[in-house]
Amino acid sequence: MSSQSTAHQCSCGDHKNILLPKAYPILAITKHTELEWNFRVAKDFDAKLGQFVEVSLPMVGEAPISVSDCGDDYVDLLIRNVGKVTNRLFELNVGDNVWMRGVHGNGYPIEHYHHRHLVIIAGGTGVAPVKGLMRHFSEHPEEVNGMDMILGFKNKEAVLYRDEMPLWRERQNLITTLDEGEGEEDDEFHLGLVTAHIDKLDLSDLANTQAIVVGPPIMIKFAVQALLKEGLTKQQIWVDYERRMACAVGKCGHCRMGEKYVCIDGPVFRFDEAEHLVD
Repeated sequence: MSSQSTAHQCSCGDHKNILLPKAYPILAITKHTELEWNFRVAKDFDAKLGQFVEVSLPMVGEAPISVSDCGDDYVDLLIRNVGKVTNRLFELNVGDNVWMRGVHGNGYPIEHYHHRHLVIIAGGTGVAPVKGLMRHFSEHPEEVNGMDMILGFKNKEAVLYRDEMPLWRERQNLITTLDEGEGEEDDEFHLGLVTAHIDKLDLSDLANTQAIVVGPPIMIKFAVQALLKEGLTKQQIWVDYERRMACAVGKCGHCRMGEKYVCIDGPVFRFDEAEHLVD
């Protein structure tokens, strides 16, 4: 997609064969919850925030994992333990190898957000694909005209990136919500859905606003509807449809949505280019 051509790149080396897995050592493991751990893995290829890699273990299988953040020589992968491959990944230690191929798909056009008001709405593990964006613009607040983040989690035990949040709260406007946990509300967490807080944002500069929505399909649907009701256009909203990806090169058809393939045309879409694809 031409609209993705200016996406942020974290580059190191030149790894061309996206079909051939290669072994890379695990540099660090951070346990966010019982089921969600961040694996920092060495890399020697270019990566864009919002793209994904295929992670595999020999004789076990392969799984698509979003790039949640990256540096010159590493990539961060937030992995949820939900199946055969991820279960075996959770048995590994720092220094062990994982196999990766890619990167694949289109990432976020980070330069398109420069000097604009950015709204990020994400739920659950959908926070992972935008974590790098939130870190970047919190470390470089001068690059945007403010950033609002509404992040929703099931409960306090499911919260991701707790250690990152103090900087996000200090530099930008962070709202965190819990789907459940009556009586657990405090200064940091509000009870309810992410959509309940969209009308609390200052969207007075609508023409200069961009929004990103990531999460379960039903959350994306209602969050986009709420943003449109507030006056944003479909061209100002970006969605991340990470679903049913398998081969990652548009051959198996598993992730096909209408005439698009999530693995090669997405997973990041501008909403006006993808609204007709949603079931």
